[in-house]
Amino acid sequence: MSAKKFENNSKFNFYITVSLLGKSYKLIIKYYNLTSINLIKKDWEFILYLPKKYKNYDNRQIISKAIKKLYSEVAPKEIEDSLEMARYILKFAPEDYKIQRLTNSFYKSIDNKILIINPDIIQYSKEIINTTIIQEFCRMKFKSNTKKYKDTLKKALRDYEIYKNTNFLNRNYNVR
Repeated sequence: MSAKKFENNSKFNFYITVSLLGKSYKLIIKYYNLTSINLIKKDWEFILYLPKKYKNYDNRQIISKAIKKLYSEVAPKEIEDSLEMARYILKFAPEDYKIQRLTNSFYKSIDNKILIINPDIIQYSKEIINTTIIQEFCRMKFKSNTKKYKDTLKKALRDYEIYKNTNFLNRNYNVR
């Protein structure tokens, strides 16, 4: 996290850059006479309001927790959309899934039946999330690097490109 300082309303504040769905947003840190921590989204920035008592402390842990909370709040909807897309394309899916913070990985499977997805994956673009989930669905169904795995993954990624283009046309030009 690299912080940049700026002057705003005669109060000394700073910001860091945070990624959400592959886009960069400013996370502006402001100190006020508050008793709680608040995170607000405004256009292309987030504002993290911290109590003034934190102003002269190292706030990296607080900021990190706020970012993790943001990812945890956004993840369910975005990941569910990606899972539905993968189910539609592949015509199969794991028995269940969980959104749970993992160490050093964005997903793992349990007995090839339950897919666990780290909410921190939400920092990447929707395309990366979608293709990662498609790949993991294939890996759960077939042994990695087998011919069946590679063929299924290749076909799924071709179908994903068609799906992506069709949905773009439907959303932007009302083509059905």
